[in-house]
Amino acid sequence: MAGDEQFKKVDAAKLEKLVAAIYAGLGVPTEDANLLGNALVDADLRGVNSHGCRYLSVYARNIRRGGVNLQPVLRTVRDDGATCLLDGDGGLGHVLAARAMKTAIGKAREHGVGVVSLRNSQHIGALAYYTQMAADAGCLGYTTTNAGIVMVPPGGREKVVGLNPLSWAAPTARPWSFNLDMATSVVAGSKLGMAQERGEKIPLGWAVDKDGNPTDDPQKGMEGGILPLGGPKGYGLSVMLDIMAGVLSGGRFGRGLGSKGSAQLFQALDIAHFIPLDDFKSRMEELIQQIKGSALAPGSKGIFFPGEIEYNLKQDRLRNGLPLDAFVRGEIKREAESLGLTYDIEL
Repeated sequence: MAGDEQFKKVDAAKLEKLVAAIYAGLGVPTEDANLLGNALVDADLRGVNSHGCRYLSVYARNIRRGGVNLQPVLRTVRDDGATCLLDGDGGLGHVLAARAMKTAIGKAREHGVGVVSLRNSQHIGALAYYTQMAADAGCLGYTTTNAGIVMVPPGGREKVVGLNPLSWAAPTARPWSFNLDMATSVVAGSKLGMAQERGEKIPLGWAVDKDGNPTDDPQKGMEGGILPLGGPKGYGLSVMLDIMAGVLSGGRFGRGLGSKGSAQLFQALDIAHFIPLDDFKSRMEELIQQIKGSALAPGSKGIFFPGEIEYNLKQDRLRNGLPLDAFVRGEIKREAESLGLTYDIEL
C-alpha cells in the first residue's frame, strides 16, 4: 500500500502496554519489558518511526534465537569517580543504556560530570530517549553509539564505516528541551528498510549500489551502502564516534560490529555545578528567542528549535492517536497472536 491509507491511528498508551506484554511473553523481565515498550512507543510519538515499533519484531527474533541475555549482570569493570566502564553482558540495549545514563547522572550530581562507557550491549534505539533523561534531571546530556557497518567512506565503494549517531540535550524553560538526535549518514539506515517495506523509492543522494553508483532503489542501497552526511564531515565524525563508543570501551568497533552487539558512551554535565539551573534556563530562553524571533524566509511557517517539533508531534499523537503503517501493525499483530495475547487496539 502507498499513501495515507496504509496508516492507522492507535492509542499510544494501549500500544505501549501491548508491546511490553509481547516482550514479557518472550521472557523479558517485567520492568525491562515496560521500559522497552515505553522507549519504542516514545520514538514513534516523536516521529522517529525508523527507531520505534518497527523494531519490535527485530528484537523479538533476536531474543528467540538466543542473541540476547535476558538476565544480564551489568558489571562495573572500572570506576574512577566521575567516570566508569560498564560491561552489559549481552543484555537488551535499551535497558542497559537507561541504566548507564542514570549512572552518569548520579556521577554528575556528585562530581559535576559523569561519563559512562558501556560495552557488550545491543541496539539501543533512538538516542534522544537517554539524553532527555539527563535534561529532565537538570543536566546537559550526551550519548553516542556505534552501529552497523553500512556507510561508504568518501572515495570508496565498500561498506566499512558505521552509521554512528549522536544526541545532545539541554533543559529549557519551555515545555520541551533542546534535543538533537542525528545520524552521521545522510539518512538513518532504517529509512531504507522502511522504504522497501512500503514499496517506495529513496531520493538520489542517500545511497549507492554495490558498484558505487547513485541509486533510488532501497534494496540496492542496502547492498551498496549509505553515504555520509556532508561527505568527509559526516565520515570523520562517524569515525570519531566509533572511537569514543567502541575503541575507548574495549568493546566492538569497525568491522567487529554486527548482530553480536555494540558499545556506547553516555555523559551528563550537572548544570548547577556551573551556574544555577534557573539562570541557565533564562539564558536558554534568550537564545531561543534570538533564533525563533529572527527573520523568516519567504513562505516559512516559522523557525523551530531542535527538539521542539518532536515534542509538539508527541503531544498531538498522545491526544489524537499514533499513526502506524500497515507493515508495523502486521508485525505487532503477528507477534501478539503467536504468544496468544489479547489486545484492545485495532491493528
